[in-house]
Amino acid sequence: MTRPFVIDGVTHPYNFSPENQRGRFGKLFSDVMYSFFPVINPPDIAFSRAEWERNWDPDDFIETVLLESETDMICTHSLPIFDAYVDGLADWRKGAYLKKAYPDRVLWYGRFDMFDPDRSMDELEAQIEAGCDGIKFYPARYVDGRTRSWRLDDEKLAFPVLDRIRKSGLKNVAIHKALPLGPVSHESMNVGDISAAAECFPDLNFQIVHAGFLFVDETKFLLLNNPNVFATMEASFLACMLNHQEFGRLIGEFLAYGGADKIIYASAAVNPHPRLVLEAFCAFQMPPASPLQLTDDTRAKILGGNLARLHGIDIDTQRRKISGDRFSTTRTAEGLRPPWTAVHGAARRKGA
Repeated sequence: MTRPFVIDGVTHPYNFSPENQRGRFGKLFSDVMYSFFPVINPPDIAFSRAEWERNWDPDDFIETVLLESETDMICTHSLPIFDAYVDGLADWRKGAYLKKAYPDRVLWYGRFDMFDPDRSMDELEAQIEAGCDGIKFYPARYVDGRTRSWRLDDEKLAFPVLDRIRKSGLKNVAIHKALPLGPVSHESMNVGDISAAAECFPDLNFQIVHAGFLFVDETKFLLLNNPNVFATMEASFLACMLNHQEFGRLIGEFLAYGGADKIIYASAAVNPHPRLVLEAFCAFQMPPASPLQLTDDTRAKILGGNLARLHGIDIDTQRRKISGDRFSTTRTAEGLRPPWTAVHGAARRKGA
C-alpha cells in the first residue's frame, strides 16, 4: 500500500516565552501545558523548561514537523488566549507567514476572539485577505477567579461571525472543546452548542478540537446526527501512547457512531514531538475482538484524507506538488532528522 498522506490536523507555533505570559493565569496555563511535556517526550529527547519557554520561530516550527516526522502537510491554528498570553499564544501573523512561505504544505486557521468581537472582526478581514483556510475559536476566558464563556449557538453574538466566515468562502471552523486548561470550568467546554450552529450553517464544517477528553457520549451523537461535524482529536491522540485501552475505547466510539470519515488526526505539535504521536498511532491496533478495526483505508482517512476532503485537496495532485520541494528532497537525502533537531539548531545559532 502507498504510504498514507499525512496532514497534521492541529499544530501551533507557540509563544511560551516568559515575557508573553500574562500574570498569574499565564503562569498557570504554561505550568499545565508544560506538565505534559516530560510525560510524552522521553528523557533522551526532552529538553529543559527554559528551552521549552520559547517563542517558536515559524521556520524552526515547520522544520520540526516536516523534517523530523513523516508528516506531509500541517494545519496550523492561531490562538486567541489573551487572558493568559499577550499575543494569544499563537499569533495569526505566524500563520500568515507560514501560509505564504509554504502554500503547498500549510493549511492555516486564523483566529476570532469572541470576547472582543469588534476588534476581532477587523482582524478576521485581515486574515481572510492574508489567505487563511479556516477560523479557530476558543470558548472560555478566565478573569478574576471566574470563567467567562460564550456559546456557538448564540444568534446575536456567534451567528453574525459564522455568517461572515461563510460569505467569505471559507468552509471550516474549529472550536476548542472538551479540554479545560487551567482553572476554567468544564461547563464552558461542553459541546451542547454545536448542533444548532451546524444545522443553521450547513455549508460550514465544524471541527470539535480535543474531542475525546470530556463529553464523549455527547460528541459521538453529534458525529452521528450532523453530517458537517467532525472530531479533531488534538491531544486526545496522546492516549495511543499513554493508555491503549482508553484510546481504543475513544476511537472505537467515534468510529461506531460517526464512521471513519468523521475523525481527524492531530498531533498537538509542538508540545509533543509530532513523530512520537504519528508513529504511535500507526502502530496502534484495536483489540482483536473488536468489530471495529483500523484498516489501511481507515487510517488513511484519519491521517489526512478527511481533512484533505474538507479543503478540496486531491491527494494525488498534492503529492506531485510537494515531491520536489526542499522538505521532500531533504528527507530523501538525509532521512528523518532526530527529534528536536530544529530546536537545538536554533539554540546553537543564537549562541545558547
